[in-house]
Amino acid sequence: MAAPANVLLVDDYEVNLELLEAYLELSDIPVTIYKAYNGAQAYAYIEQKNLDLILLDVMLPDVSGYDICRHLKGFRMYQNIPVIMITALNDKESMLEGLKAGADEFLTKPVDRHELILRVRNLLKMKTIANDLDYRYSQLHKELVIATELQKSFLPQVVPQYDKLDIEVLYKPSSFIGGDFYDFFEIDKTHLGIIICDVKGHGVASAMITATIKFQLYHLRNKYLYPAQLLEQLNYSLEQFFSHTANDFFVTACYGVLNLEDDTFCYSNAGHSYPCHCKKDDIALLENQQGLPLGIMADTIYDEQSVILQDGEELFLYTDGIFELALRQKPQKSCSSLSDFFEGETEPITLAHINALKQEIRQHTWKNQIADDINYIAITYHK
Repeated sequence: MAAPANVLLVDDYEVNLELLEAYLELSDIPVTIYKAYNGAQAYAYIEQKNLDLILLDVMLPDVSGYDICRHLKGFRMYQNIPVIMITALNDKESMLEGLKAGADEFLTKPVDRHELILRVRNLLKMKTIANDLDYRYSQLHKELVIATELQKSFLPQVVPQYDKLDIEVLYKPSSFIGGDFYDFFEIDKTHLGIIICDVKGHGVASAMITATIKFQLYHLRNKYLYPAQLLEQLNYSLEQFFSHTANDFFVTACYGVLNLEDDTFCYSNAGHSYPCHCKKDDIALLENQQGLPLGIMADTIYDEQSVILQDGEELFLYTDGIFELALRQKPQKSCSSLSDFFEGETEPITLAHINALKQEIRQHTWKNQIADDINYIAITYHK
């Protein structure tokens, strides 16, 4: 049997309170009734009792029912408590004032018993639904917090330290759980593996995919020195994993290996935005035969290319969330690469442009709510 609903009756006339109480007790609705004769008593009950419904007179000796209703609806913890305003005023302006204050229903005196019971029953049902939604939301929020902390644990806790390298990372998810992922791992003393990924979607599913990628990389990173081989093995594992799900998941990724002995960066791409080789006088997109994103076809073959790095040059890897800046500045502009982003510049694009872009990204993510995850890795090379 359901617990009785806690109902607060607010009116400065005892006879009105007794009439409302009698109507409710004669109905088949289980209720526990509290009575308040003024605004001060009403506020006390609101704070002390877990109320399910309030029947509120407009004309009170110390404060109007409108003010009580506005106060109540102004607090998140009280917003779901339904309010029926009851008054002798039956003009349209009074009813509109009550609705503006947040009242759920409006009854005029003398109150019709059948109408009162019908409205009370309907509002209590709505309150039960609202309570259930609040509970589910709180449970989901707890799960999201746990999943967020779990996903954070998959990201590098420290940036690798090398005499030849200055590494800068920015990672900003658009929601609790992002779809972007990056990692570094030492293959040996002279080879550093770098991967950046963008999982389709957000939320708990993306966290699970991130965990799968992290697990697979842990086992593959020392087996395959060549980036294309690692992506092919990772792609096969993800395709097998995704084949058992109902959703069309996929992951874009760019994986590269820095060779600190011969100053080369060997890389392979699985449908990801092309990384950028930033020289002092110009920049070059590291374009190759861009393979399919990971997890679509198990037998995909990936291309592999290498570049030689000079002193002071930078590698810039990123996810497509950075192009949100272009959409913010020029809504009509479509971006899929840094070439698109800088299209229209009259001067040659140089490392200074990339540094300015990074600064703008940092400022944008600090000040604004973002629509897509933003992640970049900037590696400056020193000989």
